[in-house]
Amino acid sequence: MYTLHVFYASGTGIVLNPYFRLLALFRPTLACVGCCCQVSPFSHPFTLFHLFLHRMQGSSWIIMSDTTSLQPSGLASREERVVTSVPWRRWSRAFDLYNFATNTSFTRAIWMIYLARHGYSPLDLGLLEMLFHVAKFVTEVPTGIFADMLGRRKSLVIYCALSAFEVLLFLKPTLPLMILSFALSGTAFAFLGGASEAMLWKIASHAEPANQAGRYSRLVSRMYLVGMLGEMLGSSAGGYLNSLLIVLPFILTSVLALLGIIPLFFLPEQKVAANERTSALRHLGTSLRAVWRSPALVGLLLISGLTTSCWQTIYFFYQLYLNNQGLSVVAVGLIVAASTATNFLFTATTPYVMRWLKERWLVPLFVVSELVGLALMSLPSLWLGLLGYLGFFQASVAVLSPAISTYVNQRSPEAQPATVLSLQTGLGALGTLILVLLLQKMRHAPYEEGK
Repeated sequence: MYTLHVFYASGTGIVLNPYFRLLALFRPTLACVGCCCQVSPFSHPFTLFHLFLHRMQGSSWIIMSDTTSLQPSGLASREERVVTSVPWRRWSRAFDLYNFATNTSFTRAIWMIYLARHGYSPLDLGLLEMLFHVAKFVTEVPTGIFADMLGRRKSLVIYCALSAFEVLLFLKPTLPLMILSFALSGTAFAFLGGASEAMLWKIASHAEPANQAGRYSRLVSRMYLVGMLGEMLGSSAGGYLNSLLIVLPFILTSVLALLGIIPLFFLPEQKVAANERTSALRHLGTSLRAVWRSPALVGLLLISGLTTSCWQTIYFFYQLYLNNQGLSVVAVGLIVAASTATNFLFTATTPYVMRWLKERWLVPLFVVSELVGLALMSLPSLWLGLLGYLGFFQASVAVLSPAISTYVNQRSPEAQPATVLSLQTGLGALGTLILVLLLQKMRHAPYEEGK
């Protein structure tokens, strides 16, 4: 029993301390402390000091999930219920701030063109992109275990710090620094991996325990929506900032990544309880056995890996294709921003689509939508290609990402969600690596035949 009860004697019996009642309305999480105590009206300073120490030490899911109201005599009041409520809405808003800051990247639509202007060939860019996915694939599972065992919030803080540092290396784009930058970027995204979605899944369990999957589908869709707002701002402004000062987009992106750390400290830490913690290898073995015993989970992970790798590969190579068609950097940035806008609209409808379509229909339908988009993009017509990219392709990406994430979380073990989700993103990195190699080979095949 961890709920704090602050009472004092009065002529009418036991009454909740009015000072603490007012405090609890504004800071409900301060009620979660590791003891149950009674104080007099003259002990306010000690009480506040004890609460402050608890707040500085941080909260854990063990404490928050165990908070219950003490009702030995049926005296529970409305104020006590306020004190013991879980502030999931505040956690969600803090997550939104972090998400927006880290997704507002002013380099997203211009970094390949920036490196190309510094003498990097398409082959060089492909190899650097391949290095990113190699680093991401190699570190996915270890960082997933890290998030489950040592803390998902810690994992996200490391992601922000590494992202801020690696983008600054673009200020001097020599080959050694670019190799380091792409390796660090891949590792950073591995720390992001399943940590953010595992955190949202736990928040959903506190927000709506009876309908956790439904609440999560809305939260994860909102995660993508807020992220895309940042992407639209970053992509549309990146080209303009580049025209003012060529390194300005990279500096501002690094600053925002560091600012994204601040909201994370308003989120609770999530990790395996100390008495349930095992070795990293045993943790991984438990996750792999859980996946292997669920054919549906295996299928979802494979489909997610294929569709995600396809999207990631096309996203960057299509920018070069548009630039080679004679479009300016600003125009390419606006097209990328438009793709984010259509993706935003499709993502907003995803919770309703998931309620309307069963899993067995939703997944194959939007896989076909992605194939149709790819077919249109392969045609020589620029306008048909844009229809495929902005329409069918974005619809598939927008719906499949949150839908598959929901289905995977539903089937994942309670103690290993980040590790299982890291397998999902790891397969996406592996698929992207293979596709980059194939595209590079196809790109140079006519040249080799011509020789």
